[in-house]
Amino acid sequence: MASQASQASQASQASPSSSPLTAVSATAVNPPTLSLHEIAERLQGYDPQALSAQHVNAFLAQLVQPVQTQESVPLMQAHGRILAQDVISPISVPPHDNSAMDGYAVRAAEVVPGQSATVSQRIAAGHPAQPLLPGTCARIFTGAPMPAGADAVVMQEEVTVVDDSHVRFQTSPTLGQCIRKKGEDIEKDIVLLPKGTRLDPASLGLAASIGLSSLAVISKYFK
Repeated sequence: MASQASQASQASQASPSSSPLTAVSATAVNPPTLSLHEIAERLQGYDPQALSAQHVNAFLAQLVQPVQTQESVPLMQAHGRILAQDVISPISVPPHDNSAMDGYAVRAAEVVPGQSATVSQRIAAGHPAQPLLPGTCARIFTGAPMPAGADAVVMQEEVTVVDDSHVRFQTSPTLGQCIRKKGEDIEKDIVLLPKGTRLDPASLGLAASIGLSSLAVISKYFK
């Protein structure tokens, strides 16, 4: 018992500084040129009790220089980069009025339900259209350009085929029905992506849709 009491006494008298966890390195660290406190004191109207984050950010912004150089990178390598210039669309998307359905291009005012009409031409996507002859309709497919003079498309489900060159409409179309207008998705000369945009998959898809293969981005100095 006397031996155990002696060991407990020795443990209680041990100096806490002998623990490796409380040892302090004697190596001095050079202080920065300006401390945060010194920087804050330079702020106009500095009040340590009422300094807003916005005020501090405005001051710190004066201590850094934005990257001014830019580079052109392929679209497939531009993900996550920052646009250096506005991207302005050189084209309209779609580039022309086109059919949103497989069906028949017509002049809406000429269609009489139950009455036969002559099919004067066939228009596929990617092929030019001829002006629509009065009193006729044109067989048209999704994405095909609208013929001059036509102002509506009747979907094929609402048309009865009489023979190879004649059809009968079941309903009266409304003006502009089933037509995608030129520039409906993207208008020519608009700012499609503003400078400073961080490029994500959606923005890269937009750039690709107007035919771009590369983009001007801010140079990246750190990987």
